[in-house]
Amino acid sequence: LRARLQKNIHLLSLEGKPAPAVQAKAHFGPAPKPLREHRGKPVLLFFWAHWCGDCKYQGPILARLQRDFAQKGLVIVAPTQRYGYVARGEDATPEQETAYIGEVWRQFYGELSGVTASVDEETFQNYGASTTPTLVLVDREGKVRMYHPGKMPYELLKEKVAAVAGGS
Repeated sequence: LRARLQKNIHLLSLEGKPAPAVQAKAHFGPAPKPLREHRGKPVLLFFWAHWCGDCKYQGPILARLQRDFAQKGLVIVAPTQRYGYVARGEDATPEQETAYIGEVWRQFYGELSGVTASVDEETFQNYGASTTPTLVLVDREGKVRMYHPGKMPYELLKEKVAAVAGGS
């Protein structure tokens, strides 16, 4: 309930404000950097879940954006969290689920080269990401310019990224 309330608050109030920190107690891909180290570059946060079909739909769209906006410095960071289970809803220890998350990341998001996938429940809470995917666009100054729960088609997301990155 807290996460859903936080999501609704962020829908109303996060845009235009400094982006909350992204934690990384565990991660896949390159070592995570604090958001403040990405100042001067547009950052797209992709909140996802290992069980989420809409997230898997979003993966190729993000890979295409990554290619299209590479010259503009676009950085994609992909926070996720543990849910206590793995495939077919089987209960899992945090270690088992983290390993499973890594398998899902490699299988479905392999096109996202150089993207850090951090695993941390606190980041989801700080952003109120109770819907997956949730997309958060941060401008070059570190301010949130878009907070969007749910998937987005390429053309709409491209338009939002271009507004922050400076063209396509």
